[in-house]
Amino acid sequence: MTILPPVGAVVLLASLLLVSCTLGPDYQRPSTLAIGDSDSSSDSTGATYRGAASQNSNLVPSAQLDWWRAYNDPLLDQWVGHLLAENLDLRSAAERIVQARERAVIVGGERWPSVGLGLDGKRSFTPDFIQPSERSYRTDISVGLGISWQADLFGKVRRSVEAAQYQSLANEADYLALQHSLVAELVRLRASVAVSQRELAVQTDIVASRQRTLDTVQRRYQLGVKNTTALSVYTAEENIASAQAQLMVLNRQLTENLLVLDTLLNQRPGTLAQVETAFPLLPIRGAVIVDIPAALLDQRPDIRGSEFRLMASNAQVGVAMADLFPDLSLSLNGGFASDQWGGLFDNNNAFGSLTGQITTRLFEGGRLRAQIRLRESELREQAAQYAKLVLNALAEVETALVQERYFAEQVTLLQRGTTAARKAEALAEQRYQQGISPLLVLLEAQRRRQNSERSLLASQRASWQARVDLHLALGGDWVNKT
Repeated sequence: MTILPPVGAVVLLASLLLVSCTLGPDYQRPSTLAIGDSDSSSDSTGATYRGAASQNSNLVPSAQLDWWRAYNDPLLDQWVGHLLAENLDLRSAAERIVQARERAVIVGGERWPSVGLGLDGKRSFTPDFIQPSERSYRTDISVGLGISWQADLFGKVRRSVEAAQYQSLANEADYLALQHSLVAELVRLRASVAVSQRELAVQTDIVASRQRTLDTVQRRYQLGVKNTTALSVYTAEENIASAQAQLMVLNRQLTENLLVLDTLLNQRPGTLAQVETAFPLLPIRGAVIVDIPAALLDQRPDIRGSEFRLMASNAQVGVAMADLFPDLSLSLNGGFASDQWGGLFDNNNAFGSLTGQITTRLFEGGRLRAQIRLRESELREQAAQYAKLVLNALAEVETALVQERYFAEQVTLLQRGTTAARKAEALAEQRYQQGISPLLVLLEAQRRRQNSERSLLASQRASWQARVDLHLALGGDWVNKT
């Protein structure tokens, strides 16, 4: 006697695998967003969109997360490397990826049989009522192998595995999106620190200029020069005091930026007491983007993550539909039983059984169909969120492009105005020292120069913000094919 299953059982199992099916809709990626397209409402998911430039554009996506290298700043490269290795938010996101992958493995384990091995041993005795001094002893030994399997006839497990895998991919996309966002924040801070350092240098020069003015006014007052009064001295003293106070404000802002950098890089606050290396005050001019290719939006990790969640929701519909149908479970048990170890594995001591069970739900109070409707509603909600995210991405690109052009033109004008303000201040200082112009003319020229410098640096900082926003909106960098 053997414990191998009969041929008919094997044929039955193979047949079940062949005839099994997968319920629920197969995922179809939504078409591209059509802004203002009257036919977009025909998509029941609401996720229809068409990129206007997807068919005719001279731009293609480039590497997603290394766009900062285009600025050729070794310190920035060092910071980004440290950020990606040490940032605590990224560590948490990485652990969420691990958790999602393990959940997918757990769900995937339901596709396979459960196998168990058991060994039982018992030694018992009973009294002999005829001869009370004697006892009857019995030994029972058995070793058995049990296999149980839930047949996935209607694809419930397959759809569950799909959903778990897509959710895992969504977590990976979230990790990339967080990387992208943190790198962008780091570039913003790098540019902001550079501009703050330039502001300090300019303000230091302004303080020195106003100190020279105060020295001149005091000297003229002591000499009794005409039209130089105590009021002139007080006005010059107020002028330099306000400039020195502004210098303190700029020092505080720079220190705060460096502390934020320390936190972002997972360093002890105060590690970056100063930054010696220079950084361009204006981003390099990039290719002018006329159209927005859909491929540029496809590289955005947050959009990819949203689509993976849409795919997971789609698979969950199939899971809910499969619950309407019967479940088939099979179990195979076999082994050896004997009253002694020596002959335990003889064929005559073998035993086995094959059991099949079909169960179905006859009445659930509408719960199962309500579950299907719930999953379908969640799918439509996720599709709407996906479409909204894509639409917002298009708007973000357009906004960033407008800001890029606007600030570039603004910086050009402010550079021209600042140059003129510097010349006017120098001329006013010269004329005052020569006694040609009054003090108020010089003070006004200094005020105008300071305002021009501030406006120029603020515009340069805003230019960097716009450039980083464009990288964020496009999901990385872009290159020109022509």
